Amino acid sequence: MNIFTYMESEKIAEKRYTAIPKDLNSKLSFKNQIKVSSLPREPKFFVKKAKININNFQILKMPLTAIILASFFLACFFVIFSINRFSIKNIKFHQTSDVKNAMREYLFPDSAMPLNKNNITEIPDFVSIVTFKNYTVGKGDTISGIAYKFGLKKMGTILAVNDITNAKRLFPGQKLIIPSIDGLFHTVKSGENLSGIAKKYELQITALLDANDLSDATVKPGQKIFIPGASMSTFSLRKALGELFIYPIRGRLTSGFGYRRDPFTGFRSFHTGVDLAARKGTPVKSVLDGRISEIGYSRVYGNYVIITHAGGYQSFYAHLSKVYVKRRQTVSQGSRVAAVGNTGRSTGAHLHLSIYKNGKLINPLSVLTK
Repeated sequence: MNIFTYMESEKIAEKRYTAIPKDLNSKLSFKNQIKVSSLPREPKFFVKKAKININNFQILKMPLTAIILASFFLACFFVIFSINRFSIKNIKFHQTSDVKNAMREYLFPDSAMPLNKNNITEIPDFVSIVTFKNYTVGKGDTISGIAYKFGLKKMGTILAVNDITNAKRLFPGQKLIIPSIDGLFHTVKSGENLSGIAKKYELQITALLDANDLSDATVKPGQKIFIPGASMSTFSLRKALGELFIYPIRGRLTSGFGYRRDPFTGFRSFHTGVDLAARKGTPVKSVLDGRISEIGYSRVYGNYVIITHAGGYQSFYAHLSKVYVKRRQTVSQGSRVAAVGNTGRSTGAHLHLSIYKNGKLINPLSVLTK
């Protein structure tokens, strides 16, 4: 299930029920495909009748068969053009854990995806051989403190080299390896060579040879190459530090994620996100860098905005009074996208926020950080 199919189901449900079903996830069946556009209706043109002098139009003197054939080919041309321009695309959610997501192939060219490019520092042509030290985490140790202790400027170096995906889970007694310079490991894939790896990270091949003490440029799949000066992507660093998402507003939590008593019907129903109460007009900020994938209105959710992010994430903002962005617009984390409102099926001014991961609902409180 994804945001778009869920919204379509809400529109169908509104026609059959006056209240939200107890459990939309169990009562409604959704296909894992979404339609992102609809064929526009052809405009109607009204032409005023006028007398035409046939002698002024040579085409009317052509044989009837030629006129029919010409009209047929012209009609075929416009049909093909319309299909190519306005065809509906079916997009499937990728079920992988990497930065690909449901909308990537359609909305995000590889060069436009935010938070996926490594930041590379300037490295001289000659780099000393990187060495590693073993370190046992002590009580009260932090990643930033350990990095400072060993003279590293980027705490992402320790996270990347030790494959730490959650810095908050660092525990006393944990064994770490600490490189002598900032950088990260690159695992050689099939078909890669050292020259291509150097080009990918915008380095001279000599820098890789020197840092890894290699006598030649021969590498094999599975081999780990240390990339001096390379940084974790912003996305990976924020995720590891637990700072991936920010709260869209400063508001009071009035309803959590999961089953609750419906405020309108009184029946037990599943709440697909969290509700944050705030004054009407309060700016709503993007929880993460991304791109606006949908803007619309629903009788249930009122004015809403959907933003697609890297890592397979999507965020859904509802009951808005105003929307300040346009579809396919790129937004940064913390940028204003809308304003809190009371539109749709709402008991007062508040923001409804839902978070999706690879098309599946997750508890927003599991990723939000103040």
